[in-house]
Amino acid sequence: MNRLVLSAALLTATVFAQAQKYTLDGVEYETKIVPVVVSNFNGQTLPAAPKGKSKTITLIRTKYSKPLDDYKALARPELKVGNIIGHPTLGWDDTDYRIPDIVPEFYGDGWVLNDVFYDGDYPVATYGRAPKTELLPWGESEKDISRRGRDPHLIMLVDPTKEVKKVYDTSSMTFPPKNRGADIDRQSVNWAVVKDGILYFSISGLMGFDKGQNAYVVAIDISTDKTLWVSKPNTCNTDNFLIIDNSIICGFGDSGKPDFINVLNRFTGVQKQQLWVANAPNWLAIGSDGRLYVSLYDKHVAFKISR
Repeated sequence: MNRLVLSAALLTATVFAQAQKYTLDGVEYETKIVPVVVSNFNGQTLPAAPKGKSKTITLIRTKYSKPLDDYKALARPELKVGNIIGHPTLGWDDTDYRIPDIVPEFYGDGWVLNDVFYDGDYPVATYGRAPKTELLPWGESEKDISRRGRDPHLIMLVDPTKEVKKVYDTSSMTFPPKNRGADIDRQSVNWAVVKDGILYFSISGLMGFDKGQNAYVVAIDISTDKTLWVSKPNTCNTDNFLIIDNSIICGFGDSGKPDFINVLNRFTGVQKQQLWVANAPNWLAIGSDGRLYVSLYDKHVAFKISR
């Protein structure tokens, strides 16, 4: 058994040993923990989409580009940045989203809520390790800065029709530490949604410690818990991705590497289009004009969406 699979097995065993129930407002909820199984970290895309699902959108670059203050600018009313939740543990409070009553802030032994996403068919929550209380060099601790769970790799499906809540453990995509601590080497879930019975999530970590096996989009059939496909590595490390028709739009950027916006077929994981951008993309949003807007390091660019 290689080190990657062994590390994943040990981490998964640890999660299974933790509590699989939680109580919220006097109601006890049961959870089923499912390990995400990935056999090929160089990607395991599908050869063909279901009938009628092969056509993807095409992005056409426009000339619109100007300096942009990242999140605050994309929070303008005319743009829909998905579902940035903005609850008090996140470190910003300029949105009015709230945590659903059924979502616990703490789960099991040491897991803390990181985020809740609303873009799909129902809310999806992610959980990471508890923030550390040790003081950092400037006198604050992680917990002083934010109470969010760090390095999230548990994904809870908050399906209101299911009494047993399903929790996916992405530890199989966590790499063993090499030259630095495990908290740094760990890949974390950035975004997750359920659409038409499929869980889509993006996961990435710091580059340089992973032999190039980093920054994926993954699709899981939640009826069978089987991994349908895994994108090629170095496909998605943007803060979010968008699902439009048969397509997933995401981006990848890293120091010393070309930066791109990618369009994948959401039923196969195959990359259908790649567009170069000037520097690393962060957030993606659809404007009231129907265009795709992408925030970069110091500006934003827009694309016309052709169906």
